[in-house]
Amino acid sequence: MKIGTPTPPATGSAELLRPPAPGGKKLPDATAEESAAGNETVAVSRLANLLAQGESAMESTPEIDSARVQELSQAIRDGRFRVDAERIAEGLLSEMRDLLSREG
Repeated sequence: MKIGTPTPPATGSAELLRPPAPGGKKLPDATAEESAAGNETVAVSRLANLLAQGESAMESTPEIDSARVQELSQAIRDGRFRVDAERIAEGLLSEMRDLLSREG
């Protein structure tokens, strides 16, 4: 989740990449020998690479825990659910620190 002004679209030159490996790990760039041998390579823009990484991240996201959803729904109906604003703020700050450290 991003707070503030939207990030401008990713631009830049295309990179010569192999298609993403299972699990979202980037494979090394193809060598000239591999290209000559008929192994396929793909020119992918930075944005396409970011989209592939996002898709990989979504695949690793756990499924919805229906029992937990029901438990929270019941707590809300019963008036037992309390929002811990400090915990939420700390989580947002932590996420922002992680994002900034990856960009830098």
